[in-house]
Amino acid sequence: MGSAKAALESVVRYAAVALAKRGITVNAVSPSWTEDSVLNTLPQEAQDLLRGWHQRGWTPMGRLATPADVGNVVTLLCREEAGFITGQLILVDGGASLMNAEVPPEIQLG
Repeated sequence: MGSAKAALESVVRYAAVALAKRGITVNAVSPSWTEDSVLNTLPQEAQDLLRGWHQRGWTPMGRLATPADVGNVVTLLCREEAGFITGQLILVDGGASLMNAEVPPEIQLG
């Protein structure tokens, strides 16, 4: 999965450059663990661990993403006002990607 996401990010950048002169923007949305998604196919114990991990601070927003969170970003990118955003990978992760894996969340969120 990680390799596929990295490849997608490269394709988005190259396509954004190639299509920009035609007025076409190319972006990608990358959600973190999302409620009502593949998460629900995991064993309940794993689901509970992931939810607890995010609620305890791994995600500064204190929760998992929702389908609405992801949809809101897609809606934003479809608006005319976002017409100058191109070649971007938008992380919908409540700030989780900003956390340092080497430092406990309790210290980072202080």
